Amino acid sequence: MRKIFITLLALLLLAATASAQRGLKCNPVFMGKVVPRKQMVVTEVYGSSMAAYNLEYYRGISFQVDEALAQKVAALVEQDAKEAAVKETEKVGEFLTYALVQPNSSGRMNRYLCYQARKIGKKWKITLLYLEGVATLDDLKKMFDKQ
Repeated sequence: MRKIFITLLALLLLAATASAQRGLKCNPVFMGKVVPRKQMVVTEVYGSSMAAYNLEYYRGISFQVDEALAQKVAALVEQDAKEAAVKETEKVGEFLTYALVQPNSSGRMNRYLCYQARKIGKKWKITLLYLEGVATLDDLKKMFDKQ
């Protein structure tokens, strides 16, 4: 009985996390469909441990890829930024290096997409965060140092 309960709980959590980024163009990146999951470092935190930040859910992925794949990820983030009412972006030349995007929220919960890309040698290190909670954009700016 305990194994069944744990399995059901795991499936519910998986379904909840899979739907968190639903509606975003960059959702396939989070799902491992653009960059193989084995190349990613994934961090996921939810619940009371995020309360101090006024967040209920945090999902972060980071990976290193070549320029072509980095451009593909950047293009998806730019599409999300284009559709968002609130956004901040920075580019080096034509390449997106930073984005803080607030997609349309549902109800009392704010949603945020944060993106950063840095060139390291011939590769690009990309960090992509998805956040949900009552935190404001100003709260996030205080929390993260933009680099």
